[in-house]
Amino acid sequence: MIGKKTLTILLSTFLVTSVMSACTNANTDAGKEAAKDAGSAKPDAQGGAKVKLTFAAIGSKLDDDNKTYQKLVQDYNANPKAKAQVELKLTDVFEDVNAHRTWVTTQLIGKTGPDIIPSRYLWTQEDYGKKLILDLNSFLAKPNPYFENQKWQDTFSENIMKSMLVPGTDKIAGIPTYSQAVRLFYNKDIFKKAGISEIPQTWEQFQDVQSKLKAKGITPMAIGTNKQGGDRPNWMMRYFSDQTTEKMVPQLDLDKNGLITSNEIVYGIDAGLIDFTKQPFIDLFPLLKDWTQYWPKGFNGLTVDDASDMFLRGDAAMTLGTAGFSKQAQGLVDYGVMRVPYLTKKTNPNAEEKFYEVAAGNPDGVYALPVSLQPEKQEAAVDFLMYMSSPAVQQTLAEKQYVAPVLKNAKFPDNITPFLIVNEPFKMNLFGPAFSKNLYEVFGKEGQLYLDGSQSLNDFANKLNGAARKEADSLKASQGWSKDNNYGTKK
Repeated sequence: MIGKKTLTILLSTFLVTSVMSACTNANTDAGKEAAKDAGSAKPDAQGGAKVKLTFAAIGSKLDDDNKTYQKLVQDYNANPKAKAQVELKLTDVFEDVNAHRTWVTTQLIGKTGPDIIPSRYLWTQEDYGKKLILDLNSFLAKPNPYFENQKWQDTFSENIMKSMLVPGTDKIAGIPTYSQAVRLFYNKDIFKKAGISEIPQTWEQFQDVQSKLKAKGITPMAIGTNKQGGDRPNWMMRYFSDQTTEKMVPQLDLDKNGLITSNEIVYGIDAGLIDFTKQPFIDLFPLLKDWTQYWPKGFNGLTVDDASDMFLRGDAAMTLGTAGFSKQAQGLVDYGVMRVPYLTKKTNPNAEEKFYEVAAGNPDGVYALPVSLQPEKQEAAVDFLMYMSSPAVQQTLAEKQYVAPVLKNAKFPDNITPFLIVNEPFKMNLFGPAFSKNLYEVFGKEGQLYLDGSQSLNDFANKLNGAARKEADSLKASQGWSKDNNYGTKK
């Protein structure tokens, strides 16, 4: 019989092996070509051998996306100014955000990961506090040779870099390479056949449109809750929360910068300001549940891909997505894009009655450098990240990947114009996996039971409180935050 201790070791070994194997080059031509291209280190502009680096990027189901990164890496390696010879590794663990987080943590703690590791902006803040990744401030003060030798930090959007700051410090521990926005895609033909000629602006108008569609036997929304990782109900929960917690911001904003960062969320949990059994949160969950009347039957069994396919087949009138979904829809559906309708005080008395960005507009495509990276590799890795944040690369990512550049005064191609960040930005990433993968997971699993009527509202809210309390205690222990030091806020 296997003892508990032995079983734990075996399971831990299996987990590490599994997530590490997920970081191998994806079985695509892009991954194979990139690995071959990095096989030998070529001389740099000064005639010295380039430093060999591994760069992990998020693998895509669309091979064209993977080929974009392959081409970017090949172009960098061929550039005589480049300090590194980069090997691209396309990772395939990121369909599930929690798997992504587990992989990042495992690689950093085990010191076995790539030299440049894909992360998320709040994770870089947490991992810096755990002394797992490097502070990049000294590098950000240097000129970017791929952007007219301008000071690197000054080339980024101020709002983007403001979000990158480690709470209570002036440190930045990750480099963003793009941003994204969420919009509603709608089928123009279905809208026309249903007699819908005006795009809804408010939630009441949106519900009315869905009621008309349902009355004609049309499924209004393609949405499901089966898979954690980019799940749309969580996006919408964050959207509802952003619109109704604005009045809480002054109470939670310890450093008065207008953003509620992880340490301030922890403060809010400790102070009882963030309590899911109380307003405004307790009134938002029924709003989400009421919306399910317009979702497909059996929505708890539908994945994100299932919902997308429903829309692409014309089996549903609308779905949520980022600009990248446009590439899948082109040629299959005559679609339009609209902003997600906003709440009014008729629906919720705390509503701000204006458009907000939906779980988006924050730094994305973020890369970090492990603290174990040797100095000569640090310089080379920074050189590659400078290249990735150059105008030419930013333009390529926008045109090919349908993502928004993070540079000041960036040029935006027409394909992402409907997805520009024009709405009120969210202030507090409470429900997102970047703050707490545990709270995110509890919302997903317990939310299924609440939404289908198997669990009461109070039980659901109390389970969310339990997950939030656990995360707050964990962050206080790992980051050294407490009431005595004002939760790490600079004084």
